[in-house]
Amino acid sequence: MRDTTTKSGAQVLVDCLQAAGIDTVFGVPGEETTALMEALSASDIEFVLCRNEQGAAFMASVHGRLSGQPGVCLATLGPGATNLVTGVADAQLDHVPLIAITGQGGRGRLSRMSHQMIDLEALFAPVTKFSRTLLLPGDIPASFAEAMRLAISGRPGAVHLCLPEDVAAAECDAHPLPVRTPPHIRAGQDDLHALADQLALAKRPVIVAGAGVVRDGAAEAVRMFAETTGIPVATTFMAKGILPADHDQTLFAVGQSEDDWIDLALQAADLILLVGFDAVEYGPLGLTQRNDVPVCVVDTDPPRADTGLVIAVEAIGDIGHSLTDIRLRLKGQTWAAVPAFDAARDGMRLALDRQLTQGGTGPVAPTDICRVVTKSLRMEDTVLSGVGMHKLWIARHVQPKRPGQLIVPNGLAGMGLALPGALAAARFQDKGRVLAMCGDGDIMMNVQEMETITRLGARVTVMVWVDGGLGLIDAHQGEGGPQFPFGNPIWDHLASAFGWTHAEARGLSDLPELLDAALGAEGPTLVTVPVDYAAAGHMPGEATHELRNNSAA
Repeated sequence: MRDTTTKSGAQVLVDCLQAAGIDTVFGVPGEETTALMEALSASDIEFVLCRNEQGAAFMASVHGRLSGQPGVCLATLGPGATNLVTGVADAQLDHVPLIAITGQGGRGRLSRMSHQMIDLEALFAPVTKFSRTLLLPGDIPASFAEAMRLAISGRPGAVHLCLPEDVAAAECDAHPLPVRTPPHIRAGQDDLHALADQLALAKRPVIVAGAGVVRDGAAEAVRMFAETTGIPVATTFMAKGILPADHDQTLFAVGQSEDDWIDLALQAADLILLVGFDAVEYGPLGLTQRNDVPVCVVDTDPPRADTGLVIAVEAIGDIGHSLTDIRLRLKGQTWAAVPAFDAARDGMRLALDRQLTQGGTGPVAPTDICRVVTKSLRMEDTVLSGVGMHKLWIARHVQPKRPGQLIVPNGLAGMGLALPGALAAARFQDKGRVLAMCGDGDIMMNVQEMETITRLGARVTVMVWVDGGLGLIDAHQGEGGPQFPFGNPIWDHLASAFGWTHAEARGLSDLPELLDAALGAEGPTLVTVPVDYAAAGHMPGEATHELRNNSAA
């Protein structure tokens, strides 16, 4: 017999979250979320109180990246909801599963001029796969089930549910609906055959692997495909770690705004195989300079038709299965080394090994900071990059030891993710340490979450690259253009105010020992290091021109 016990709309929504396996909600409560907070407190779901809704959304985004299940963030109406938008859009453009829940005024106030009332369904629609106002408590299970389905299907993304306070309080006898797991689809045999035939004709193919490989758990399949065929692999920023830096088939990362070593390989390629590649990670037209270069696609979801690429063949389905099938169809065919590919790989390795900092004290070149970080990394650690000039250097020079170890927000590329995201990442760390790498502009976007980290006892290290300005913007302005210097807090005072330990690097000589000590500390640690972008040519790629010319000669 069906249980006819009534529950509030808020309780029904929380029941739906629990039935879907959600164990954590990040957020900031408000008056209109009172019933929802009461339902959460009576459940097994942990509520993480954040200091700003943007921080909560970034935490949920990192939770989704690391778990593969939707991260959930909560805000009240009006300014609470508008603060949430940036982190929700980050998840949407980076294809991260996320559920955003906002409180709202009662239904009688919808579409009226009223205190703090804006159309939240419309506000979130452009930055989500699904945005809906829950108008009846009995409709909550169906709306939640559809939101959950969309969040985890195809290319994952963000969804939004708006809960008016009178719907949250209203009684009903609704129950959660089963969550529909996305079907496990395999690519068509004709498509796999055609792609294998196209690949077999190429003499200088290159694989460009994207974040979809990590999401689909297909990194091992890509590695085996590369080793068996001899075809080299470049990755996007978000897919680094699929191949280690010392692997014979690695071509490192694509995505820099300046010409880089990888461009030598792409210019020489006569076929590009995109595997799990998201167009938002890097402009697809930047992958090929010639219209006669065939582009083939292996992915779980069809690529958009408006990328500008002319796709010869696409195999849509499980990435690992597709690569295995294509490899078998190639019947042992292998590809010999290509001089341009070797030059690109060797040139990048030379760039990674080259020390640019002069002296043991004073500002440190970004390449040398990244080398110290790479040497300190253990397999179980997690690294997050903020957004700014430092992100470009981290994406190029920090070499992760496994897929997913390095989180680089690159779709929306909004400043402020790394610090709050470190808290979410720390919740997954049984043994390793979390390192968030921020610019001095980036960290101040969500500095208030240092209190959240202290309160929850998270073991994180935040490294701040200090240059006193918006380095990336200044570089684009060029000489003679307007520059944007700013002041910084007294870092030791800032750390102390939040109960953190502060460690100041005076230069390159003491950075390795200082970073190792910070990564081993029990409490949260703030590490500051002065950075000299000019020592490395400001933008990644600019300092390689001399090396590239020498290599060509």
